[in-house]
Amino acid sequence: MTVYADEVFLINMISNALLLYAYAYSSGLKSRHRRMFAASAAGGLYAAAEAALGIPPVLRAAALCGIIYIAFGKAALIKHTVRIMLICFVIEGITLTVLSAIGTDAALTRGTVVIFASEPVCAAIFICAYPAYILIMRLRTKSRRYIRLRLTYRGRCAEFYALYDSGNLLTYRGKPVIMAAWDAVCTLLDCDDYERLRGSAEDFVIYHTLSGAGVLPVIMPDICEADGAEINAAVAVVRRKFKGKYSALAGEFR
Repeated sequence: MTVYADEVFLINMISNALLLYAYAYSSGLKSRHRRMFAASAAGGLYAAAEAALGIPPVLRAAALCGIIYIAFGKAALIKHTVRIMLICFVIEGITLTVLSAIGTDAALTRGTVVIFASEPVCAAIFICAYPAYILIMRLRTKSRRYIRLRLTYRGRCAEFYALYDSGNLLTYRGKPVIMAAWDAVCTLLDCDDYERLRGSAEDFVIYHTLSGAGVLPVIMPDICEADGAEINAAVAVVRRKFKGKYSALAGEFR
């Protein structure tokens, strides 16, 4: 099989871009387009060099870490690397399953699917698997009713459930706002009651409802995780208690 470096670069750059965007979407990470493009191009260059120069496959893990560092920075680098490797395994599994179903043999090298332009069916299935993955994750997010939240603020942690509410469109400095009950987040704060919080809050978010408008004290957690995935959201504290298993309302995080 003849391998062309430019074709390897292009296919792998597209694949890397889809992988990074799929991971960023499913993990609630902000997509920085320039860094994502640079990381995708770096991955394509490595794939072309590996095909042309015969770089040992053992260096793929180091290359993946470099790609992730370019795309998302050094924060939680190992966690991002492990999660992206799992997504890669899932995507390759989908590719092999589809190829087997349609009766096409997939080229395998050391257990890894080889994606070159000379294997157009394999490449097409592999690339199309990423939009399918994003769609599945989006449908899963939409259908999910309860979200497990973990907030870290000034060295303190609180965990509780939030109800997904598509009508919660509040934003604070461009970030989505989680409306959390006072009882759920009071352990994070130095105030004894809600009125003291309103009097000492550093900032507020304005809300509008059919019954009127008002302001809510808002905090920016040091770490905010939704079902184990780190997100970038603000928390507005409300006086009311929510009925049921949830203590907050969360809108769309992306």
